[in-house]
Amino acid sequence: MSLILLGLVQGLTEFFPVSSSGHLVIAKYFLQIHLPGAAFEAFLHFGTVLAVILLFRKEIKGLVISFFDSIYKLFQGENILNIFKNNSSSKLAWFLVISTIPAAIIGYTFSSYFEILFGKPIIASFMLTITGTLLWLGNKYYTGGNKNISEITYKDAIIIGAAQAVAIFPGISRSGLTVIAGLSRNLDREFAARYSFILSVPIILGASMFKVRELSSLNIDSSILILSGLAAAISSYGAMKIFIRLLKNRKIYFFSYYLWIISGLTIWISLSRGL
Repeated sequence: MSLILLGLVQGLTEFFPVSSSGHLVIAKYFLQIHLPGAAFEAFLHFGTVLAVILLFRKEIKGLVISFFDSIYKLFQGENILNIFKNNSSSKLAWFLVISTIPAAIIGYTFSSYFEILFGKPIIASFMLTITGTLLWLGNKYYTGGNKNISEITYKDAIIIGAAQAVAIFPGISRSGLTVIAGLSRNLDREFAARYSFILSVPIILGASMFKVRELSSLNIDSSILILSGLAAAISSYGAMKIFIRLLKNRKIYFFSYYLWIISGLTIWISLSRGL
C-alpha cells in the first residue's frame, strides 16, 4: 500500500511545481521505505510520462512525424530554416531536442552522485525551500509574453534546457523551473506549460529505459508495481490540467507557501532526529 501511495505522491507532484523527486525522498523517509537504487522512482516517472502522452497525444504525434519529415528534407538538401518557416511543428520538435540535451548529459554523467542525494531528506528539503523562493520570485517578476511556436528562439530552448538540467537535483521542481525559464523568455503562459510538459517526455523515457533493467532486482510484486504506476499516471493527468489553470491565472505562488512549510517541517524533524 505504501508503494501505491508513493505512486500517488509522484503523480501529484511531478507536474505541480513542487518537485516530485524531493517529495519521494521525504515520503520514503517518513514512511520508512527502503528501495535499492532509483529504478522504482524511474518507473513511477514512466507512469507520469504516459499521462503527458495521453493529454498531448495529437500534438506529440504531430511533433514526431514533423521531426522525421524534417530529417528527410535535410537529406534532400533543404535548408533547416526553410523547414522551420514552413512547418512550426518541425521547429518545436528540434527545439525540444535542444532543450533535452543539457539534462541528458548531466544526468548520464553524474547519475551515481544524484542517486546518493535521493537518500538525503534534509538536502531535498533545502532544495524545496529554494524552489518555493524561485516560484514566488518568478510569479512576481516574470509575467510571460506572447511568444509561441513561431517566435521561440534557439536561445529560449537552451535556457529552458539548462533549467531542466538544474532540476535534476531532488527538491528542485522540473516543471516549476522550466516554466519560470519560459516566462522569463516571454513565452505565452499556457505555451510555457505545454513546452515544459512535453519536454519531460524524452528525458523521462530515457531515464526509465536506462533503469528498467534494475526493476527485477527490487523484489516488488508486479501487481503492486503496476498499481503504483497507474496511481502516478492518473494523478499526474489531473495535476497538469490544474497547473495550467493556475499558471494562466498567476496563482502558482500558492505553491511557495506549501513548499516553505513542508521543507521547514522536514528540516526540523530531521535535525531533531540527528540526521
